[in-house]
Amino acid sequence: MPDVVETFGGPPAVDQTGNLTIWAIPGRTVNQATPSVALISGATCFRVTYSFMSGGWAVTAPQELLADTRLTSPQDRQSLGRTTPALADLMYVDSTAAGSAAAVLAAGGEFQFIERRNVPQTTLAVAGQRVRVINVTLGAQVPGPTDGTGKFAIMQAAAVDSLGSTVALVV
Repeated sequence: MPDVVETFGGPPAVDQTGNLTIWAIPGRTVNQATPSVALISGATCFRVTYSFMSGGWAVTAPQELLADTRLTSPQDRQSLGRTTPALADLMYVDSTAAGSAAAVLAAGGEFQFIERRNVPQTTLAVAGQRVRVINVTLGAQVPGPTDGTGKFAIMQAAAVDSLGSTVALVV
């Protein structure tokens, strides 16, 4: 492709505001490769998106860099190693409301989070939407930090068991 001047502002993008949905399901009922609308619509699945506070949901998957040094080479090289999926400590509002993260995640243990990006949060799940399933083991709930402003929060450690690829929802 010939070199062309980029348009000001870069490519179009979707705002994060209002375009993220996080569902929580206790146990391991969802297949990471074929998550279904039926399970998301089930009685044991809860939308917990708006329970999370700013910074309280942060999925990462850093990849290690391995040294590749060669005898007599004037320059060291690198290669890519394993990825380490992680979910930073969860932080969500302290609430007793049924369906809130504080109520749903209270027991800790094995959970699955289903994350949908780039679709308005007000849109119901339908086949074909792209999601990823994150299998975690949750620790105990502990009181979050207080600074005299804002809402009381709960923090909870999350150990990622497996981070699924982004796949389409099935019926």
